Amino acid sequence: MASKSNEKDLGYLGEEFQKRLIHAFMVDSSFFRDLSSIIDQNMFTSVIMRTYVAIMKDYYEKYQICPSYTVMDMSIRERIHNKIELEQELAFNEELKTVTTESIDYVREVATRFFKQQNIVRIANEILRVVGSNGTDADKYDKCVTLLTDAINAGTGEDYGEGIYDNIEDTLSDEYRKPIPTGVDRLDEVLEGGLGLGEVGMIIGPTSFGKTSLTTSFASAAATCRCEYNNNQGFKVLQIVFEDKIKQIRRKHFSKITQVEARNLSKPDYIQMVREQIDRYEDKEMLAKNLKIVKFPSGEKTIDQIKNYINRLINLGFKPDLLILDYFECLKLSGDKSLSQWEQEGKTMRRIETMASDLNMAVWVPSQGSRDSINAELVTIDKGGGSIRKAQVAHIILSIARSTDDIANNRATIAILKNRAGCSGKIFNNAYFNNGTCTVNMDDVDEFENMVKFDQVREEDIRKIQKELLKQAKKNQKATESP
Repeated sequence: MASKSNEKDLGYLGEEFQKRLIHAFMVDSSFFRDLSSIIDQNMFTSVIMRTYVAIMKDYYEKYQICPSYTVMDMSIRERIHNKIELEQELAFNEELKTVTTESIDYVREVATRFFKQQNIVRIANEILRVVGSNGTDADKYDKCVTLLTDAINAGTGEDYGEGIYDNIEDTLSDEYRKPIPTGVDRLDEVLEGGLGLGEVGMIIGPTSFGKTSLTTSFASAAATCRCEYNNNQGFKVLQIVFEDKIKQIRRKHFSKITQVEARNLSKPDYIQMVREQIDRYEDKEMLAKNLKIVKFPSGEKTIDQIKNYINRLINLGFKPDLLILDYFECLKLSGDKSLSQWEQEGKTMRRIETMASDLNMAVWVPSQGSRDSINAELVTIDKGGGSIRKAQVAHIILSIARSTDDIANNRATIAILKNRAGCSGKIFNNAYFNNGTCTVNMDDVDEFENMVKFDQVREEDIRKIQKELLKQAKKNQKATESP
């Protein structure tokens, strides 16, 4: 390794660091976009990497969008005509897909510092040339100040907003949204593929409606889902629980695999068959690699603390695509203690949304319904417990209605109350929902989005929400007017 005093290129950091850096460019478009103006492909020490980064930069400068691995494959084939060089670049493109994200924050930090330092050195030389050139002192001063200001601001990633026609190719591309399927076909169809990266999905239902069984089903489906977005490797899933033991969550996953209810897994009549099915499970390795389960004490972790924990996981090489937070009422609320509980709940939900966006992951968070949700035929938004602001923040809201008879007969009414990604107002009556095996199936349901009864429920729901918002507005106004 070269001496740090000779940092004219990235060679002093080694080839592995350079590969991780290019991989970071590919998986974090904002990182590449922020540095694109000061990234110099000549700072990479191999011809293959220099060519690859040059193609990335050219594509970005032409289309103002960061290329995907698929686009890079096409661009490489278009640009390179030498057979040997073409094979090398295509092989490098495939190799990058498997590069670990371990210590990605460190890679970003070091690379940002390096390219900014190199840019400042370049600008300093340019300033020296300006000072030695002809012209008035005032002109030289203004030019030098401009050069220095541009150098300092380069790579800072300031967001000055975008126009309606900016990045139109990106806006209209198939990759405008990357959904993670729930594994329930009818549900995914309405949700345009599932819950998207950066989105928050809230699930409302009465006490003991099966929130952990439902989210365990979602977690298992995501971890074993093979699709273009994850290179057929499944999605990384972090399942955080507060009340259940990790052993109980494992048993739920085993129940889903074997279709033997969790309470029967260890019984003599089932144990041998259960062991064999778990061992022969075709997605065994994928589930083991992609799913992590962690238990936190109820009421002791804020969203900021959870975000810090996830960042540590990312540094260790595990970057969640999907986070399950089971469940909202077990979180330590965010915000000043002088705020009302409803205001703290609103701030907490907003923190969840920010975390989902910052870490580019989907988040499912169940929330307890109010008393009115118990034995309700349909759980509407007004039957959600706590602050209405939770519903205002969420991108997608599902509700589960289950009577005692429904639970006994493995049935439920599932409604899509809010859906920023597509159609809302769908109700699936008589859906199959087996708590014991974490199985949800809506192939044979009564669907009635256009029935008069539902239209009336929606209007009543809207009136109640408007009334509650008005009540909160008056309360906030009084608080503001108080001395």
